Amino acid sequence: MKKNYLVSGLLHRLALVWLVGRESIKGFSFNNGFEFSATLAYYGFLSLMPFLLLVFFLLGLFMRSSDAILSAMDGLASAAFPAFSSEILEDLTSLAHRKTWGVVGIVLLLWSIVPFAGTARYALGRFFQSEQKRHFMIDKLFDFAAVVGLLALFIALVAGKIYYALKAPFISARVGFVSSYADDIVAPLMVMAALIFFYLVFCPVRMRFRELLAGIFTAAALLTVMRPLFGWFLKYNPEYGYAFGSLKTIFLVLIWFYYTFVVILFGAVVISVVRRREALLLKGLFHGAHLKAGALSRMLLDKLAREYWMAEDIFIENEPGGEMYFVVAGAVDLIKGGTVLKRIEPGEYFGEMSMLLKVPRTATARAAEEETRLIAINAGNFNTIMRENPDIVLALLKEMADRLKSTDAALVAASLPAGTGA
Repeated sequence: MKKNYLVSGLLHRLALVWLVGRESIKGFSFNNGFEFSATLAYYGFLSLMPFLLLVFFLLGLFMRSSDAILSAMDGLASAAFPAFSSEILEDLTSLAHRKTWGVVGIVLLLWSIVPFAGTARYALGRFFQSEQKRHFMIDKLFDFAAVVGLLALFIALVAGKIYYALKAPFISARVGFVSSYADDIVAPLMVMAALIFFYLVFCPVRMRFRELLAGIFTAAALLTVMRPLFGWFLKYNPEYGYAFGSLKTIFLVLIWFYYTFVVILFGAVVISVVRRREALLLKGLFHGAHLKAGALSRMLLDKLAREYWMAEDIFIENEPGGEMYFVVAGAVDLIKGGTVLKRIEPGEYFGEMSMLLKVPRTATARAAEEETRLIAINAGNFNTIMRENPDIVLALLKEMADRLKSTDAALVAASLPAGTGA
């Protein structure tokens, strides 16, 4: 029995992974993920130089050793960007120390990075189907604050690497085994910190921990695989980007930015799908997909189903209603005043009026057959389905109009004396 339960749980998780993967690929393509990745790569690349310049300048205010800053920056840049040239960092170091940067100059440098933050926020808003609207200036201030936060995060990472480099001999003497793997740990931690920051700041909705974890794990795993593959590609294709001459390094960084944002945005789509997984599964009910669903989809739907016995009440007239129901098997009678208004067959739904209007139930719903199986759809999932599927909205309005017409006819017929014609 326990073994069957474990197998069932494993199959359910595999089915859920399959659903999330399938819907994530569809969602990424439908919302123009590749185009957004290209846009973010462009703005990210344009923001890179002023961003690194600010890091050098601000760290230089607190640290005298520019060599230590340069070494730490070089290590982080090499971990983040394959084929990154240290000569770029040396030029930025020279520029940061040669020019006097006032408050206005710092603000202008920060403001030049704001378009990147705005594009990231807009892209994730599309993926999460967010309807959140704020004043233009509030959005810009939010983007500016996000840039400041990103800058603070990177400065903390650089400072941490400098601190570790200074303490490395002492750490090696005490815990040599641990310190020998420290460099292998720093890069993944940096990636995880950047992903957490990106999703928490730019996602327009409040996420649960497991939703955030799903996106971070997906993006981090893909980046972990992608980096050595990209390095392997460059190793065996040394002439890649040769046509750009002295700008080859810039070209390679831009390409890496693009692939990185493809992965990061795909991770965001995974978060969105995990968040809406029930609604994405339930929307197929309105399209009749349950009748031809595969084994995995049917398994997920079965987890949501509720069973009722003959003559068992699903809900009673005049009680509050926060859910609608979809009939998977069996049948349900809608009863008012002892009169059966309508029998709901498999593939049909009921209870939506009370849920939508937030009014008491206008009739009693009672199971009409043995082992009647229903799937409940709450208001949150229903609103998500309606917002993302206008064709279902139209079909629902037509169905509601037909039902009102049938109900009126049934009530009129019931009020007529016996034997009276229509």
